[in-house]
Amino acid sequence: MSAVPPEANNQQDSDKATAPTGSEQEVFDQIAYEVILLTRYAAQNLPAIKRETIMDRSALILLSRLDAQGPMTVNELAEAFGLNVSTVHRQLKAAIANDLIETIEDPENPAKLHRPTANGMDTLGRELSARREDLGKIYKDWDAKDIEDFARLMLKHNKSLESYLELPWPRQHKA
Repeated sequence: MSAVPPEANNQQDSDKATAPTGSEQEVFDQIAYEVILLTRYAAQNLPAIKRETIMDRSALILLSRLDAQGPMTVNELAEAFGLNVSTVHRQLKAAIANDLIETIEDPENPAKLHRPTANGMDTLGRELSARREDLGKIYKDWDAKDIEDFARLMLKHNKSLESYLELPWPRQHKA
């Protein structure tokens, strides 16, 4: 008789089924390394280093989510981002102070809702436009098919990651 509970055996079987082979491991190592670099650049807000900064990363993420989903409470945002409420509250406070987000009352909900201000939407539009220009410069030597493939695979990667983390992200663009 086995001392391992059945659910542990199922987890071990699941782990074995997803364990990479030698060549897959090399590819996963390469992907992991490139993701490290990608997140490094994102955390440093590059390539914005070659242009004037329009908004900080936390404001960009907050505005993007509120624009895609509509007004949300602090708790809803914290849950959506997988962050603690105090972190989101601090980020919201800064965005409110910069006239990017406003607090509104909802008669059906005792918690306050947050939504982008007109200035926030304008700033978000300028930021996204600047990022499109940056990407145009970065990918200037790529052919259109490579750019389309990269966009499709980035979307696939992010949706798989969101599914794994159980943190879906609404999208307004065609997916």
